[in-house]
Amino acid sequence: MSELVFAFGSNMCSGRFRDYGVSPEGAGKLALLSGYGLRFTKPSVDGSGKAHVEPEEGAEVWGVLYSIPDADLPTLDVGEGRGYARHRRSVRTAQEDVEAWVYEAVHPSRDPALRPYSWYTRFLVEGAKEHNLPADYVRALEGVEAAEDLNAHRDTQKRLLVCGERTD
Repeated sequence: MSELVFAFGSNMCSGRFRDYGVSPEGAGKLALLSGYGLRFTKPSVDGSGKAHVEPEEGAEVWGVLYSIPDADLPTLDVGEGRGYARHRRSVRTAQEDVEAWVYEAVHPSRDPALRPYSWYTRFLVEGAKEHNLPADYVRALEGVEAAEDLNAHRDTQKRLLVCGERTD
């Protein structure tokens, strides 16, 4: 058995799932979450803002719909569990509307200075390109104002993660 998970943040990059030890069943599919807007208001322990979706009339968030084996879901919960909770939401694929798990911030911040790190936004952009999200949405992700991570070791380690299929 498996569960559908809608990834809208760094998990659009399949390398992030591999880093968690999660192995999606097949390639992710392009999907759309309507009635929500993308924000970077989930405070992280590293001092940056991570992706979050919150209700917003008329807004849409593109992402990737993955089928995750039931055995891998607890691993993903642990990885996402630092400030996120799973909620069932309706997302649209090219073929149909389906119910999927969406990880939403438990306590989003209202701090206007909160920014994602540039290595983090790279996961979104590369993951969006990996799954052929609309070009205008990719451009919007490329335009997200990001901060540089002052922790050089963490920055280097995060930049070593590769999106897309492994070549080894």
